[in-house]
Amino acid sequence: MASSSRIPLFLSLSILLAPSACTRAYLQREGRYVFTAEEILRDDCGLLPTQDALWDGELAISGDVVRLDYDWRRLRLIGAFLQDSGASGDTFALDGTESNAAITLATGECIADQIAMRLEGTTQRATVFSGVISIRVEPRVQQPWCSCQLWVTYSATQIPTTAASFP
Repeated sequence: MASSSRIPLFLSLSILLAPSACTRAYLQREGRYVFTAEEILRDDCGLLPTQDALWDGELAISGDVVRLDYDWRRLRLIGAFLQDSGASGDTFALDGTESNAAITLATGECIADQIAMRLEGTTQRATVFSGVISIRVEPRVQQPWCSCQLWVTYSATQIPTTAASFP
């Protein structure tokens, strides 16, 4: 009688654990990353003060879900690893938005209905990924001159963490 009660328990555990067994392991490490612009494709917003100036961010991974807390405007980007990542490395895409935002652009002060940011990345090594960042400013109807975009290819390198020293 005791053995028959174990079978449903075993099946229940198998069903609960099965989805986590299907999650793929990714090479990309979590942590703080420094972003460097490789090539500015478009910046009619005037957002970048220098040719290679980008903002840093904190990368977190949970299964297939990827999150980046980006320093620029404190945007949180959420996305996932893409299923068709090939031999070139694991690929992921993240998106984040901010609404009713005051922003200073090359054209002056604006109130944007929405600022949308997209980051596409491909793992190069466990501590390096690269790709394209795009930022789109969608202005209010009264400020059409504030409509602009930034497109830049980038490389992101993990900032080494210092080990805690013990006395």
